[in-house]
Amino acid sequence: MKIFYGLLLFPLLSHAAVDIAFLEMRNYKGEIIRLEPSGVFAHIAISYNGAWLHSHPHRGVEIISTENLETMGKVKEIVHLTEFPEITEAQVQTFLNKPYDPEFSWDGSRIYCAELIGKLLGIPPQSMTFKADYWRGRLQHLLVGGLGLSPDDIYKHLKNKRAKFCSTVF
Repeated sequence: MKIFYGLLLFPLLSHAAVDIAFLEMRNYKGEIIRLEPSGVFAHIAISYNGAWLHSHPHRGVEIISTENLETMGKVKEIVHLTEFPEITEAQVQTFLNKPYDPEFSWDGSRIYCAELIGKLLGIPPQSMTFKADYWRGRLQHLLVGGLGLSPDDIYKHLKNKRAKFCSTVF
């Protein structure tokens, strides 16, 4: 319960201009979903006005509370990016209500969670391989080698490229 209240107030109390929440998700068997072979995170959201902006598989891009974000999975880490300004209403409106992209394409009118965060933070896409076990049997509609990002790609990029990287692990 203490973690829940900490997460609830986190976007409001943080001194960082932008917070990124990295979530661990589990399948129906309770196994961690790994989108990358050695991945940790399966979902990602960005702070906005005391709430979180993300792309939901059924509802698309939306603004939600911490409580609702936690229905997606367990927040494992929040990264504080002090060098990034808060995202603006104009930036949010560019993406808000866009449908979710189940094909993980970097282009087009649909958008997935890591694409949303990557575009907001200006992180360049990279070639996607879909080599993790999670993708076995799901590749028929995915563009292997196409450009994109996963939550783990964003985490690694921020950790390696940002001088002002600070995180809270839960």
